Amino acid sequence: MLVQILKHKDPIFIAILFGSGIFVCGTISIFVFKKLFIKQTMYLCALGMSFVTFVLIENEPVIPNFYLIFLVIFILTLYHDYRPVILTSILSIFIGAYFYQFEERLNYVYRNGDFFYFLFTLSVTFLVAFLQIRYSKAVERDDNAKKEEVRKDNEQQILALINSMPDLIYIQDGKGRFIEMNQFAISLFKLENIDYRNKQLDELFFKNEWFKNFQNCFSNDEIAWEQGTPYRFELDLSIENQFSAIFDIIKVPTFYADGSRKNLLVIGRNITEQKKANDLILRSEKLAVVGELAAGVAHEIRNPLTSIKGFLQLANQNGEFEHQHVQIMLGEISRIESIVSEYLSLAKPNQKSPRALQNIDTLVRNVITLFESQTNLRNITIHSELENSYQIMCNPNEMKQVLINIFQNAIEAIGSNGDIYIYLRNVPESGVEIIIIDNGCGMEKERLMKIGEPFFSTKEKGTGLGLLTSNRIIEKHNGTIKIDSEVNKGTEVRVFLPASF
Repeated sequence: MLVQILKHKDPIFIAILFGSGIFVCGTISIFVFKKLFIKQTMYLCALGMSFVTFVLIENEPVIPNFYLIFLVIFILTLYHDYRPVILTSILSIFIGAYFYQFEERLNYVYRNGDFFYFLFTLSVTFLVAFLQIRYSKAVERDDNAKKEEVRKDNEQQILALINSMPDLIYIQDGKGRFIEMNQFAISLFKLENIDYRNKQLDELFFKNEWFKNFQNCFSNDEIAWEQGTPYRFELDLSIENQFSAIFDIIKVPTFYADGSRKNLLVIGRNITEQKKANDLILRSEKLAVVGELAAGVAHEIRNPLTSIKGFLQLANQNGEFEHQHVQIMLGEISRIESIVSEYLSLAKPNQKSPRALQNIDTLVRNVITLFESQTNLRNITIHSELENSYQIMCNPNEMKQVLINIFQNAIEAIGSNGDIYIYLRNVPESGVEIIIIDNGCGMEKERLMKIGEPFFSTKEKGTGLGLLTSNRIIEKHNGTIKIDSEVNKGTEVRVFLPASF
């Protein structure tokens, strides 16, 4: 076109050529890009290319322009459709007939049979195009047949998979019509002898009384569609002593590219047995808590009873009671009452244990005095460096219980002939740190990591509840417990309590 424009420079020719070219190419481009009017675009290509060929022959009747007719036919075979090729061939006959009026300009003398030769050439071209289209369609049909076979195989595999699943599975379209169900769903809904495909709920409810019992399965379809994301819920189905189950149901909506509804995939799993198992586990856990509580009470009461027994044995040896020892035993009996009350208070979670400002150094000295009888009998020496500590807001009985647990563990780790070191340090503007070190048997890192777990203990008859209880008490006071231990070297316990001013 550009060569023709530069050669002729004819405004009328330029206007016709450019106008028709821009119109045809622009329209076709829009239709192809938007994928609109596919058949109309096909015929527009045939007419437009024939018209451009005619305009070129009219303005420049040369043989190359004439042979554009055959090129147009071959290009149209890309549509793999006979109709535009036939149309273009018919138009080409008229264009060819029109072409023969340019004898003088072609400097050519026509002979008889030239036009028939043209028709023969055109027929051969059309035949080749026809065979090309036929071959392309045969290849396309073969490809489509293979794709269809693969698709059916995939569908059969998917259906076999979902039919083998012991879950409720069905698919609905955007209008609520059923597309597919697995055997579990068909059996559950009792739709074996009913054609459910492309049926709405109302149609199936009308045909199947049993199916009406499951209408709660479909009551919240709109929620899934409106959310646009998977929607999960539990459904309890009980049908007059005929059927009872709990289903965990998930609904997955899918949409087309334009946002319209496509399919709703629904999967429901029968979790009745799982629920029963969970309930059984929950009851077992409650029983375990009761056992832990009872073992904890026995463990905590045994410590003060041991102290009372030690003082009584000492009094039996000396033949008299010292007033100080009697006061300590009375204090231990009060602590037993406090421990029992504390554990009983677990049944009343809203009841708060009393707290007050306490000097931790006083509590530590009382605990050291409490264990003097035991340490003397075992030849264990207690070394203490106690600063006058900050006052800490705490429950004194609970803090004493923590210190007793740590002391008791240290004594049992040593057995006999050892040392316990106790340090009390004030942490400026922070709180108080209690450090208790023994040179007992210590423990491995693997066991150290499990310290504080219920019923795990390094002692033969231990319950593991002493440190568990201590941890809970310290956490309740916003403090921390850190334990470091090494086999055959001993154990260090650091207790930090924040200060209250």
